[in-house]
This record gives sequence, C-alpha cells and structure tokens, in this order.
Amino acid sequence: MSDTNMPVAQGAVADDVWTAIRPSRFTGLLGEMLVARRNGARVYGMRVEDKHDNSTGRAHGGLVMAFCDEVMGQEAHDPSTKDIFFTVNFECQFVSGAMIGDFLEVSCERIEAGRSMIIMRGTCRSAGRVVATCAGVWKRSSKKYAEKDW
Repeated sequence: MSDTNMPVAQGAVADDVWTAIRPSRFTGLLGEMLVARRNGARVYGMRVEDKHDNSTGRAHGGLVMAFCDEVMGQEAHDPSTKDIFFTVNFECQFVSGAMIGDFLEVSCERIEAGRSMIIMRGTCRSAGRVVATCAGVWKRSSKKYAEKDW
C-alpha cells in the first residue's frame, strides 16, 4: 500500500498523515512501515500482506512481534544523540489474530528511563481491536556501535 495520506484503519483520525519509515536491512523484509501523529504521540502502522500468512489466512505471530519490537526500539531511540538501543528483553501476549489485508497500528509508552536502560510497553491493534500487547527492556549502545554501516 503506497497511499499513505488516507485513514487506513477504521477509527483512524482524518488528520493522520502516514509517512514511510526508512527501512533497515531487516525491516525492509517485513514490508512498508509507516508513522503518523495522533493526539501528540507517534503511532506506527503496516499492512498485513500475503507474504505474512501463517497458512491460515492470518498474520504470523513473528510478524506481529517483530513489528512491535521495531516500534518500541524506534521509540526508545534518543534523537538528541547518535546512540541507539538494543532489545534486551521482549515479551508479547497475543490477544486476537490479524487477517491478511488488515492494517496494524502500534502505539507505545516509555515506562521508565534510566541512564542506560529503557522499559517500554506497547499495544498492537487492528481497526481498534487489540491484536497483541507487549513489553520489553532496551539498552543504550555506545556511540561506536550506533553508526550505521549501510
């Protein structure tokens, strides 16, 4: 899906403007990831494609987990530095399935931020229905490891 300026999920706010996120080597394999602002916070989205099928017409749980992990990592990142964060711990609870063609949205919040660790919590939804909840811990990397080599 490349029309990123239309509300893509039931209940989406008409003012949402979805823009594509520059993919990393890994996230490029998942598919197009988008970001928008809603109520002052970022929300991330992606469409469940045929390649995500778990053989039952639903999104594979690995896709949902990878998407949530990537979103929380993006939100853990500190834009005032070149530091990045690596996932130390990640847990996910599946609440319902997402079907091929569904648009997933992930929102997250920072629970606690220390000098080197950040605790995050997120919710993945489709059309307002909770698909999964997740939580994890991210660790700040040193700057020498934060430089991208691609």
